[in-house]
Amino acid sequence: VVHRNISNSEFGKDEFASEMNVSPSLLYQKLKALTEQSPLNFIRIIRFNHAMELLQSQKYSIVEISEMCGFSSASYFSTAFRKHFGKSPVEIGAAKCYPSDSMRHRT
Repeated sequence: VVHRNISNSEFGKDEFASEMNVSPSLLYQKLKALTEQSPLNFIRIIRFNHAMELLQSQKYSIVEISEMCGFSSASYFSTAFRKHFGKSPVEIGAAKCYPSDSMRHRT
């Protein structure tokens, strides 16, 4: 359900519960028991993991990836991505381009 709605920036816990045909409180209880995550955190983790895959493919810009993963602002996406993974989207893309630090500093 989350993957089907991954680019929908309006997809949140209420829409998730509706798609699953359960109440938001029941969705929270079930997800918390199964994943130890709230529905919003669960959605965010799936979005960030998808963004990581897209960044590593090097086929899309950061703006495109942020939109494809349901973030309405590329700057918020970059900030939240860095907080989640400890590296910015640019660093992830650059790491794939340049496998060693010595290569990054070449002109």
